[in-house]
Amino acid sequence: MQRRWVLAVIVGSGLLAQTPPPVPPPAPAPAPAPEPTPAPAPPQAPEPKPVEVKAEAPVAPQPEAKAFDQLRPSQRKLAYTLHRAALSAHELGYYRSHPKAVEVRDALETLVKAKAELPEKAQAALPAVEAYLTKVHANHGLYDAEGKKLLLEGSWKDLQMAARAAAKSGTKGLEPRLLKLKGLLFDAKVDATAPTWAAPEPPAKGKKAKAAKGPKAPEGFANQKAITALWVKRAQAWVDNTRQEVEVKGEKKLRSVPDPAQTKALNALLIWLENEDLDLLRDPGFGWLDLRRLGTAPGTALLAHANDIATSKAPEGPAGELALLPVLEPVMAESKFSKGEEKRQVLSNVKQGAPAASLAEQMTTFETLARSREFDAK
Repeated sequence: MQRRWVLAVIVGSGLLAQTPPPVPPPAPAPAPAPEPTPAPAPPQAPEPKPVEVKAEAPVAPQPEAKAFDQLRPSQRKLAYTLHRAALSAHELGYYRSHPKAVEVRDALETLVKAKAELPEKAQAALPAVEAYLTKVHANHGLYDAEGKKLLLEGSWKDLQMAARAAAKSGTKGLEPRLLKLKGLLFDAKVDATAPTWAAPEPPAKGKKAKAAKGPKAPEGFANQKAITALWVKRAQAWVDNTRQEVEVKGEKKLRSVPDPAQTKALNALLIWLENEDLDLLRDPGFGWLDLRRLGTAPGTALLAHANDIATSKAPEGPAGELALLPVLEPVMAESKFSKGEEKRQVLSNVKQGAPAASLAEQMTTFETLARSREFDAK
């Protein structure tokens, strides 16, 4: 009985608590406030809506950086090693443009790096050299999209003067290097078309003429191919683990195992890279080894197109343009398995930084990374 009495009191008090709301109805009396309807005029002041400014505030790179930071450490490491594989593959692609494409690019870039040390008169050739290098980067080689050879504007005399001035300031050996490339740089008739790498047809039966010799793989190609394969192998260590149904002692169970699709793609790339150099240079799938094709996430795209590359499926449509890409910075740490005084460094983490200031700066950095087997840790 006492409980019922208590409940009755609680319910009653609850009802009393609800009765106040009816009091608000008198509030409609303030409805005369419609007089202040002129007050709504101030809302028109939203002209200075700073909300507009807020829309401009979110800078695109920030969300991307956050998205990268949200990846698991193993996923960031996979992204980094695939990124390095894509850069190395892009470098490999220069050799397909022309056997001396890398030699031409490197010699001219060495000259540009010596710019600050050259006297003003000797710098006359540099604007043309920089413009030519921009075209080489944009076309991934010595020929444009229509197959027309790129030519260096200006004169050999100006280029020679710059090379000699560079030698006096410490950058030696440029003049003989450039002299070997003179025809390729200035003469439209020298190697007017890009090499096809196809073996020449044998002479007809009965003819005494000797069969023409086929092309040779460019010097340095095999080494660059090995560097590309190395980064693909390193990526294998960071393949995502996914829950898969496996058989354990005749019983099916769920286990975390390396993602089969990623594993298959990386294996396909490695098998493809084991082909003979000339076979690769002739392979239509080789066309994917180009940052213009791989876009703003080259490592991911390389993995996604691994099957196309391995099955010799050529890319379709124009190659597009180079893009400024975020910098991926590896963080190294001492291995837990170092023995004695041996200190072995391993990839501990990866950070994402801002892109380079220009495409020229980016490509110079990428070329150095592309030819290196080392982690570029700062």
